[in-house]
Amino acid sequence: MSRSLQSVTRAWCLAIAPLLVAMVVLALAGEALAGPPAPSKPNPSTQDTGFKLPDFVYGGNAISVLAPVQVGIVGYAPRGRIGLQYDRQLDRPHWLHIGIAGLFDRGSYKDFRMPTCGLDNQTGTCQAGTVAGMDVWLGYTYKLYIEKAPYLVPIFRAGLAGGFWKYPNLYSTREQSRELSWTLGFQAGLGLRIFLLRELALGLDVEFRPSLMIHRNRPAGQPIDKDPAFSLPIQILPLILEWRF
Repeated sequence: MSRSLQSVTRAWCLAIAPLLVAMVVLALAGEALAGPPAPSKPNPSTQDTGFKLPDFVYGGNAISVLAPVQVGIVGYAPRGRIGLQYDRQLDRPHWLHIGIAGLFDRGSYKDFRMPTCGLDNQTGTCQAGTVAGMDVWLGYTYKLYIEKAPYLVPIFRAGLAGGFWKYPNLYSTREQSRELSWTLGFQAGLGLRIFLLRELALGLDVEFRPSLMIHRNRPAGQPIDKDPAFSLPIQILPLILEWRF
């Protein structure tokens, strides 16, 4: 199996696993809440001091940290990402969101899915190096309210997104002919928040970003060339912390 096919297979497995877990959690919660209450004898001398999930959660504003990876199903995308998102509630389940993320990776032209380095005739090039960039997004989020389990909040997100990243440049020397890539496209994602407190939740998201990508290439001894391409990265974000206020 080729390296790219293995990467895509792993990406899909990682994307599907959190959703299956979320479905199981929701199903178990629904079964527990749908069943009749167990008979019990009141005991006023006994007081339950154990941990309880909140009976409601705060709205209004939310700040979230989203991490850690994304994988390019079509085209290359930096694999590491750490994002910060702000959400503003409009009315009940309707929210607006805006976010920014830092992108990072390490690789060579083969990892960037380039057919050749483009600088083969130059000594000391075509080596692996660091990729760094950023992206921003703006859009709409629908946060579903479950009356019998308010601590579980499924979310559905859509919007516009764009960003850029620079390719390895070691000691002021390019390591490949490609210098820069930027993207502009759409975001479509879904996820789940589990509130441990009324204002604090853990969560997981899976998001797709079909985008137009432009590569800026500068082969040795040739002028700059801009090469358009289609990009489809998938973000796998099982490390999410959301704070509401």
